[in-house]
Parts: sequence; C-alpha cells; structure tokens
Amino acid sequence: MMTTLYTSFIRFLEHMMEFRYSQMCFLPVFLFINGVSLQETVVGFIGGSAVLPCSSKEHPLTSEDIGVYWKHSGQNVYGIIYGKVSVEGQAPEYRNRTESFPEEYLRGNFSIKLNNLQLTDAGKYKCYIIMEESVICVELLIEERPERQLPSEGTKPRPDVIVMIISVLCTGIIFSLANSATGVSTQK
Repeated sequence: MMTTLYTSFIRFLEHMMEFRYSQMCFLPVFLFINGVSLQETVVGFIGGSAVLPCSSKEHPLTSEDIGVYWKHSGQNVYGIIYGKVSVEGQAPEYRNRTESFPEEYLRGNFSIKLNNLQLTDAGKYKCYIIMEESVICVELLIEERPERQLPSEGTKPRPDVIVMIISVLCTGIIFSLANSATGVSTQK
C-alpha cells in the first residue's frame, strides 16, 4: 500500500513539475543574460561525504505539509513525505549512504548528506520541494582526494630528531644549573 502511494505521489509530482516548467521556457535565457545561476556547485572527494543544500523559502507550518524528494539521473535518491524519511523507491546505490537533518525540516532545510562518495555520484541533483512547486539544482563534482605532500628527505628535520635535540639541551642546562647551585666544579 505504501509503495503504491509513494509511486503515485512521485508520478503526480513529476507531472506537475513538467507542466509548470514547460510554461517557463524563457526563464533560463533571461537568467543566463543577467548572469544569475539557480544552480549551486558542491565539491566532494572519493570516499568522503558531501552535503547537498536544499532550502525552502516558506517554512511549513506542520510536518504534514512537507513533501520533498531528491533525484539524480532519473533515480530516486531520497524522499521526505509528510515530514518523515521515505526510502521506498530509493535507488539501491544510495541505500545506507544518504541522510538528512529531520530537526531542520520545520525550518525549511531539506539538505541531504551523501556519504562514501564515488565517481558515479557526480552530476546534477534535483531537490523537488512540493509545497512551493520549486526545484533546486545542485551540481556535485567528485575529485580524487589530494595526496598529502610530505617534505623530501633532508629538507626539514623530523619531529623525533627535534625532540631528541631539545631533550639533550635541556638535560645539559639542568645539569649545569645543578652543578653551579651545589658549587661543584668540573675543572681540575
């Protein structure tokens, strides 16, 4: 029953979004001319995590008003139906890798966190906010994690060598002070 309800809900929303946006065919041209971008870009690293932002301008009064779903390349990534997380219909490659912030829903924050990033996660994500009939686009770029640059041999002293030198100096200073305090002379 829940699967059928979810599928029907998604089809209805997709139909409404297609109808709504087919009437606004000149909007991208206007925005391009004015240099305005409605798309945000997020950079993530393979194996890491990335937060894909999605915020509502209007804050819903109750959790029952909340209907949001995320898509990538035609696949269902994440859904929030009636203020509750819905993984029904979620593409298998996103299962157990996506999370949201339920404590933020009533403030209009429907961002998701995608964990264990893979190269195949790169691309355009769409966040459909049903109550506003709006779509937020987020471009996710995936990069290799930069290798940590280690200093080449001989350019910088190693930390253990520095600690050893400081220890020897401190021991010498302490020994010298102890000898001068007791009046013992090392000269013969």
